[in-house]
Amino acid sequence: MKAKSNDITGFCTNEIVDIKEVDLVISRANIKIGGSLMIPTHKKTKALVIMSSGSGPQDRDETLDGFKVFKELVQELASQGIASFRYDDRGIGESTGDFVNSTLQDHSNDLRSIISFFKEHKKYPFNEFILLGHSQGGIVTANVAVDNKDVKQLILMGAPAVPLIEVVLYQVRQEYEQKEIDKSYVEDLVSAHNRLMSAIKKNKNIDNALKIFRRSTIAILTKLEKDNDVEMSKITKVADDIAKEHRIIYDLPSLTSFLYHDPSSDYEKLKIPVLGLFGGKDLQVTIAQNKDRMENALLKSGTIYDFLTFNEANHYFQKAVTGQKEEYGTLVPKFVDNFSRAISAWILK
Repeated sequence: MKAKSNDITGFCTNEIVDIKEVDLVISRANIKIGGSLMIPTHKKTKALVIMSSGSGPQDRDETLDGFKVFKELVQELASQGIASFRYDDRGIGESTGDFVNSTLQDHSNDLRSIISFFKEHKKYPFNEFILLGHSQGGIVTANVAVDNKDVKQLILMGAPAVPLIEVVLYQVRQEYEQKEIDKSYVEDLVSAHNRLMSAIKKNKNIDNALKIFRRSTIAILTKLEKDNDVEMSKITKVADDIAKEHRIIYDLPSLTSFLYHDPSSDYEKLKIPVLGLFGGKDLQVTIAQNKDRMENALLKSGTIYDFLTFNEANHYFQKAVTGQKEEYGTLVPKFVDNFSRAISAWILK
């Protein structure tokens, strides 16, 4: 079927018991945003949950290591009478545009456009919204929630409360946490990452920062390979490749626009109920680095908030053994017990 609308280029529906799923393409400015609207026949809330995915180009289901995070979540919400919309990032699936060069402001504007679309739509109208952001998506949803009176609740799912640069530097340390290596080498490498990101941001002294980065990388690789009799030429080649890769990565607008933005500055301005979800084995957005910072910001805002911690959950909120990235793809692709139900219960509370 084709829908005749300025905003929708086409849709299809699948009836599953009393749930209807509608695929939409929303046009805004010079890009299109493809997504899926899931509507239960008997809605228990008039608000629409809009989901924003984490870092990297993600499809509407937020498919991560074989686990369709958002798809599983929306099915639970629909079963509890809650409508939802999930969408493809720029340049993915049915969405057009350039993800690599998109900024925090671009992502926020895309989300604002989705809200406007449903406010104006005659067949699928919504005037109240609940924003759910996973990981980096939490930064986007909070940024939008601050200045939008139509947003009534905010759900932060493994979302950072510190500038992303702090998360990046923590993850550099975490990479060597289980390895037997002198902390001085690790801290030199952390400083090299920090220096390189700063040089790229300022567009100043980049060559010198790269030399320091390369030298620190060679030093730590040499220590790691001391028992494997690896030729220095090979270690140097690997270090060169790593330095070149990070020179590119740390200059991507899709990362740099987030690096120095402090999410807590947005959390401090919120005047709506907030649900913060944390994984006890999340090693990407850790409780230790983020929970207190988020709570302090919300206390400053004076808003109502609830925190839920799932002890065995990793960053995807799967039941984890170690929480390390390497095990993601080996785990059962579903949430830890009671995760989805806790979200729907909070929405309807």
